[in-house]
Amino acid sequence: MPIPTIRYKGHELRAYVQRTLPLFCDPYAPGPHRYTSVVRIDTIPPGVGTVRRYQAEFQGAYPTTADEAIDRAMQYAMDIVDGKVQTQAL
Repeated sequence: MPIPTIRYKGHELRAYVQRTLPLFCDPYAPGPHRYTSVVRIDTIPPGVGTVRRYQAEFQGAYPTTADEAIDRAMQYAMDIVDGKVQTQAL
């Protein structure tokens, strides 16, 4: 699966998605799976600045599909670049 990448205001944004299992990491447990993601923000051209990584923080419920997690993570990264969100890098 390719890593989703977009260019935004002189930065390259990437989202890495991971599926988390419900109920004590039991893959056979009933219930929907949730997704978490990490966003990576780099400058263009790469190497000019430092690469920053952030754990995406989702308001409300966690995403239930990988596509939804990617979309929400990319929006979160854009908000970081725009200065709308203040968060600690990993």
